[in-house]
Amino acid sequence: MEILIEIDRKAGSVFLLRDLIQERLGLSLSDDHGVRLIVNKLPARVRQNRCNSFLEYYQLLMSGGAAADEEWRQVVAVLAKSKSGFWRHTDAVRTLVNVALPQLLSISPKEPLRIWSAGCATGEEPLSIAMALNEAGWFERALIEIYASDASFVAIERVIQAVYAEERIRHLGVQLRDKYFKREQNGWRVVPELHEMIQWRVANLMVQNEVADLARSHVIFCRNVFIYFTEPAICKTLRLFARFMPAGGYLFSDSGDYFTSLVSSTDLFEPLSTSESGTWIRRDLNGLRPIFETTS
Repeated sequence: MEILIEIDRKAGSVFLLRDLIQERLGLSLSDDHGVRLIVNKLPARVRQNRCNSFLEYYQLLMSGGAAADEEWRQVVAVLAKSKSGFWRHTDAVRTLVNVALPQLLSISPKEPLRIWSAGCATGEEPLSIAMALNEAGWFERALIEIYASDASFVAIERVIQAVYAEERIRHLGVQLRDKYFKREQNGWRVVPELHEMIQWRVANLMVQNEVADLARSHVIFCRNVFIYFTEPAICKTLRLFARFMPAGGYLFSDSGDYFTSLVSSTDLFEPLSTSESGTWIRRDLNGLRPIFETTS
């Protein structure tokens, strides 16, 4: 396989495959980093499909049909970086609890409020959100639906198992840990009452049909996702969010000058107080649509 990889590299097939994956999945695979990732991660898939080169594997992915669709699922799983943790973004969750929910529910108190964790990896973010809402008593005061998705079916399978290693919950206080987790031989299991508050799905942010319904949410968390995307992919995803989000909905994204500039450039969101916070509000572009009317 090493010889074939070198032949493919010289023939340009590796770059052809890299460009296809970058376009299809939105992943930033530019320069040598992308080539190294493909060379290190995908040879097993090439062998599994009995392809003799990256060019043949490229042709498989381009072929369409059930076999190609299944292989794309595998590519996503192989290349996914499922890094997450409990209680990582406390400022964003605090803003959700203390600012976003009171504002949204004051406008439409009887409508179910939808929260979506987009790119949830192994589930720590949406579980943290559910814990925070439960601790603040929001589930007793309002009808709230939480959705979570990731492009990797392997990540979602791990979520369904609902067991986390000790190091994954180290940021939780003992009180929260003991309330929402039960100790087992292989780690800490999420209590069913918490886990069942969330609806889990596999969805690729670059595929409109997979995320359109999810994007009809009043709150979208999309943090530590765009850092792996190309700039065109980020803008495409932001436009997709904005197309389906209700006006006045909240987007929690990455902070920093680069991401602030990208979100601002779309003219689809306005910052909450300061753009450094990474919290944005979906603009009402035509001034006619009620704040929670969903576009189709």
